[in-house]
Amino acid sequence: MLRKLAKGGSVLGNGSAPRGVALSVIGPDVRIVGDIITQGEMQIDGQVEGDITCQTLVVGEGARITGEVTAETVRVHGALTGKINANQVMIAKTAQVVGDITHETLEIEAGGHLEGHLIHKGASPAKALPSPKTAAAEAPQAMAAQ
Repeated sequence: MLRKLAKGGSVLGNGSAPRGVALSVIGPDVRIVGDIITQGEMQIDGQVEGDITCQTLVVGEGARITGEVTAETVRVHGALTGKINANQVMIAKTAQVVGDITHETLEIEAGGHLEGHLIHKGASPAKALPSPKTAAAEAPQAMAAQ
């Protein structure tokens, strides 16, 4: 997941964080109660009870998060309970996600667990179709008007 870059580079999973912003890691033995905000990439292997705002979030296999997540990219390998609002969301086969997801792109590996609603960003709400009873009642009136 993490990689070492050449001299002068940063140590980020995908190099997407702004230059000069370090990777933030919450270890498996850490429990945080409260909101987390960072401009860069965050990897969580411990427990967080609170909302998370960052550029890229990686939820490790042993992680447990309860709260709303807002990010550009979210990759879930552990347990996340709460809303996700991100452009790119990837749910791994080891993930347990309970909550609504607002996304542009979504990938769910076979075996990944998702319980919630999926909302595609920019999608217009579906137009309501008339019920069969309403359509049948309106048909004779339309014929009489001709």
